[in-house]
Amino acid sequence: MKVLVITGGDSSEREISFKSAENVKQTLEENGHKVLLYDLREGYKPIIQLSRKYDILFPVLHGEEGEGGKLHKFLNKIGKPIVGTRNYKGMQKAWYKIPFKLYCNKFGIPTAEWKNVKSKQDIINFGLPCVLKTTSGGSTLEVVILKDKSDLETADTERLLNSGIDLFVEKYIQGPEITVGILNNKAYPVLEIVPPEGSWFNYENKYSGASKEIPFAPSVPKKLQKQAQRIALKIHRHFNLGTYSRTDFMTTKDNVYALEINTIPGLTSESLMPKAAKATGMGFGKFLEVLLKSAE
Repeated sequence: MKVLVITGGDSSEREISFKSAENVKQTLEENGHKVLLYDLREGYKPIIQLSRKYDILFPVLHGEEGEGGKLHKFLNKIGKPIVGTRNYKGMQKAWYKIPFKLYCNKFGIPTAEWKNVKSKQDIINFGLPCVLKTTSGGSTLEVVILKDKSDLETADTERLLNSGIDLFVEKYIQGPEITVGILNNKAYPVLEIVPPEGSWFNYENKYSGASKEIPFAPSVPKKLQKQAQRIALKIHRHFNLGTYSRTDFMTTKDNVYALEINTIPGLTSESLMPKAAKATGMGFGKFLEVLLKSAE
């Protein structure tokens, strides 16, 4: 099979998109497929001509441009099968963080208390500790944990407050972080994310391998794991996200709180969705074959 992998782009996750794409390319080639990587930075129009030579379009583009539906809206016009989903409207509604929080509130999905903010005073009025985020951030580069007032003066906080992007804060929840992958309308084993001691699951720890991702979340009661799986599946189906997605949660001793949904989960060697599949006995090569066969 001939597969056109679309990656790169211009978001803050450009480098990670390439890492995912290279991993996908190498594994698919080992499986006997012909694969071309295309950097979306080269433009949209060339994809039309290129796609005539390929059987399947495989978007591996993390961040706003890929996960927010813009690329998929364009690919829908081409008429070739797309790995993941053709439903770009569902991606738009699910991926942007503020609309996702509104969805959670409307439909009774547990999520941390939150509020739109524009200034340091807004944050102080909300209360510390809290977490500052952008609505369109596709990476932990767009997240700042604010534990006390001194954190309001950091370069990262200033960068977000001056970004011109819609911002919000949510209550800081102390407890294990978990994630639930969905593949073909089935919830996969819960992974517990354990960052290095004294740190959190930030960009560096996420992609360097410094964090541990433990299948079946040993620190989280089975009841809460099942609750997270039910919620992740409900979210996936509500937004009609096709073959796969991944929802992240924070947990306390008696509840789970939805953080966000990844409409194109990472596919690097350190990524969470492939590790969840591996916990069921499904290697990365087989996982990718499932994605190809389920292309819409």
